[in-house]
Amino acid sequence: MSENTARPGLEELRDSLADRARFEIHPSDVEQARQRYEEEGFEFTAGLREFLQTYGEFTVTWSYRFGETFLTTSAEETMDSAHSLPRSIGIFGKRIGSPVLLVGTAFDTQEAVLLADDGDVYLAGDAGIQRVANGFGDAVRALVEGAWDKTFF
Repeated sequence: MSENTARPGLEELRDSLADRARFEIHPSDVEQARQRYEEEGFEFTAGLREFLQTYGEFTVTWSYRFGETFLTTSAEETMDSAHSLPRSIGIFGKRIGSPVLLVGTAFDTQEAVLLADDGDVYLAGDAGIQRVANGFGDAVRALVEGAWDKTFF
């Protein structure tokens, strides 16, 4: 088992949003995540492994409009989300112009959280695709703070 409980990048992110968001951080078992991704037909790349070692198995919840919303990197929830089909992720990548990794799901609408080769993070779903930020930590901060370009392309 490859559980990972000490993840400085994730702890730093949590600390930076301590007054605006609630974090649930669970042990990250990368081998179990690999099995789940592969069961669903995804290639488990070195980039995905690296991402999950740092940011896997956490959920951040924050106030949004008149309630709360969330982003999660839980492999189980991500693989059970509406847009977790390898074909869909491939189409999103073509529209973005870069291969992307499915690294999470966000909002009640189960938007796919995508990480491109250049570090850009996108939300993709039925309404279209939005670029959030470069770097996963910056993307989470932008989402919580509502400070990203909400234009769809």
